[in-house]
Amino acid sequence: MFQYLKSKGLTISLDTNDDPDDRWEEGLHELLAHVDVFLPNEREACKAAGTDDLEDSVRKLSNLVSLVVVKLGKKGALAQRGSERFSVPSEEVVPVDTVGAGDSFDAGFLHEYVRGGDIAQCLAGGNAAGARSTTRPGGTEAFREKYLR
Repeated sequence: MFQYLKSKGLTISLDTNDDPDDRWEEGLHELLAHVDVFLPNEREACKAAGTDDLEDSVRKLSNLVSLVVVKLGKKGALAQRGSERFSVPSEEVVPVDTVGAGDSFDAGFLHEYVRGGDIAQCLAGGNAAGARSTTRPGGTEAFREKYLR
C-alpha cells in the first residue's frame, strides 16, 4: 500500500505507536523505505533501531527514512534529515493529562510540514500542539473551541 501511495505522489508519515511485545522486527525497516516523516517518541526510536542509545537510534533510523522526528516529552523534540539536526525545547505548561500529547505533536508538526514550513517551524508547531493537549484531560479537550485563544 505504501508503494502505491508513493507512486501517486503522496507523502507518508508514520507514528508506529508502541509494540508492547518489544519485537519491532515485523517489517518496520522495509516500510520505512517508503516513509517521508517518521515520528516516534524516544523509547520507540530506540526500540525500532534496536539500541538503547538515542543518538545511535537517530543515526540508524535516518539512514532508513529521510526525516526522523523524535518526541522527547519534557525535553522537547529533535529532527534529523540527512546530516542536518534540529532541536527545540518543550513549551512550559502546567500539565493536567498527557494522554494524546504525542498524537497532538504529530498533528501540529504535520500541519506545518504540509504547508511547506521549515523543520524549525514544524517542530515548534508540534511542540505547541503537544503542550496544549496536556492542559486539559483527555487527548482532545484542550482543542475544543471554548479553550482556543
